[in-house]
Amino acid sequence: MRIDLLKELAVGAEAASSVKATVLAGSLKRVIFCGMGGSIIPAEMLSMLWLDNFNYYLQRDFGLPFWADRDCLVICLSWSGDTEETISSFSSAINKNIPAIAITKGGKLEKLAMEAKYPLVILPPDSRPARFGAVRMLGALLTLLKNSASIDYNLPDDLNVLGSVGPEVAPKIVGKIPLVYSSYQWRFLARFWKIQFNENCKIQAFCSYLPEATHNEIAGFSPENNQKFFPIVIADSTEGPENKIEKFVNFLKNVGQEHTVINLHGHSRIEKILSNYLDSIQVSTELCQILGIDPLDNSVIDSFKI
Repeated sequence: MRIDLLKELAVGAEAASSVKATVLAGSLKRVIFCGMGGSIIPAEMLSMLWLDNFNYYLQRDFGLPFWADRDCLVICLSWSGDTEETISSFSSAINKNIPAIAITKGGKLEKLAMEAKYPLVILPPDSRPARFGAVRMLGALLTLLKNSASIDYNLPDDLNVLGSVGPEVAPKIVGKIPLVYSSYQWRFLARFWKIQFNENCKIQAFCSYLPEATHNEIAGFSPENNQKFFPIVIADSTEGPENKIEKFVNFLKNVGQEHTVINLHGHSRIEKILSNYLDSIQVSTELCQILGIDPLDNSVIDSFKI
């Protein structure tokens, strides 16, 4: 599946171009991003940009944190607009008179925001699941926050992004459980991969980060278990040895564990994030082809929501 990253960013930016919150950076205590599944990916991407003086919190539950007050800005992201947890968060913000913005394609969240006269970003119609619309939502999110004087960040005019690891990696995963590892600072990248394997390929997959995993999970690698798993290690050449990525890869080699290393590409953090996001989509959709699975089928998850 091909995704035009610059086009997706531009579509999201256009949707949010005329919307802004009334909260200014000087009085803003924290931004609370509310969302579930693929809809929260844009907020995870934004958190990895390491923007100056930007204090955020990710809410993946009903309602809002107990400490949320009028000095916070709540941003609710729901691709469908019908995610019950996110609607609950937005309703809580309205009831507590906390500034809030909704980003959605429509649904109940759009209706709630319009009735309460809260700022609303309406994304264009799109039949893809949320995980494939993350870059579009990121463009909207960055534009919205810039318009609201919460961040100083310009969307890139060009991207040095690669994404071509699918054909060589996907066949190695067949019949195994992917275990995706990254450093702590890139932990959401590992989660991108987990989500793509779960939702696209309909298989179990797990993610973790280093150095924490070297204090517990490595005990599970043994000749008896090695055929069950396929570790995918996300590596950044600019990281130092304290993250233990290289040491972990050598450990996998020494215990005879088949694995692969996915190197981050790009000159900026957003290029590294989006490049790895593309890699996760390409590997998972390539695996879908091998398994004969439709990556766009969301029926199991949708049936649980009913």
